[in-house]
Amino acid sequence: MSGSNVLTAVRGKESGRVKAKRRTLAVFQYLWLIVICVAVLIPILWMIVASFTKGKLLSGIPLIPNFKDFSLEHYQYLFSYKSQSNAMFSDFISAFLRTLSVAVVNMATVVLLCSMSGYVFSRFRFKGKRTLLVTFLLLQMFPSFMGMIAIFMIFRAFGWLNKPMYLVFIYAAGAVPYNTYLIRGYMRSIPMSIDEAAMIDGASRTQIYFKILMPLAKSILGFIAVNAFMSPWMDYMLPNQLLNMQNQTVAIFLYRLTDSLSTMYYNPLNFMAGALLLAIPITAVQMYMQKYIVYGMAAGAEKG
Repeated sequence: MSGSNVLTAVRGKESGRVKAKRRTLAVFQYLWLIVICVAVLIPILWMIVASFTKGKLLSGIPLIPNFKDFSLEHYQYLFSYKSQSNAMFSDFISAFLRTLSVAVVNMATVVLLCSMSGYVFSRFRFKGKRTLLVTFLLLQMFPSFMGMIAIFMIFRAFGWLNKPMYLVFIYAAGAVPYNTYLIRGYMRSIPMSIDEAAMIDGASRTQIYFKILMPLAKSILGFIAVNAFMSPWMDYMLPNQLLNMQNQTVAIFLYRLTDSLSTMYYNPLNFMAGALLLAIPITAVQMYMQKYIVYGMAAGAEKG
């Protein structure tokens, strides 16, 4: 056998081993993804089955639905129960719409405030800039509930108790430090020459901000908008302390369904139905903004 034939045979064996390793690796990767998908989907499937099963107890809810126990009573409760007879909507619908309005306003407020502060820190030089950035960083070390007493006193002094829309002040203020860093990092990757060229053409700082930088920063703004939209839906602690039952958010309403001490409302299966309905707006926004979420999570860390 000639030397070239030997070399060809050796290369063929090596390429065969490489292909075998790749196939094995691909098999393990797909197996791992299947395991993760099953681990995520099983609880969701169980929630769906529970929400369509009649009764009040979670014990005995099968993973595979039993069509003999199929019922819409939990959804009927959510869409029909009114604690006040003169109410226009059911308690759940009222809480849902109330939370939706807070989430939309919070999203718009956070995007506007954080984009403006990120623009200032990325484009201007001023005294105390580094000190402010360090202060923003330090503020992230303290959770918002540490100031619960102070927040309650402020809300009571200004007459904001039991007014859900004023929760936006807390959500927006808490979102500014972290999101300012993200937007600042993203905007620093946009060349200053764009601003200079626009100013030469007669554009003002306001026009540069709204007509040039905001469209260019759409990815990171979309990521921030999704996070800001999700916050009011998930928050229980602040609304529980600052709102009464007539002005409750959907998180408070759902918690009441799981409180065994509240025998009038306790029904975990109603909670399952409500949790699935709660997931609809969050999932819809995340699906719509998915490309911005994936890109925005890494984009803000390019230049800090």
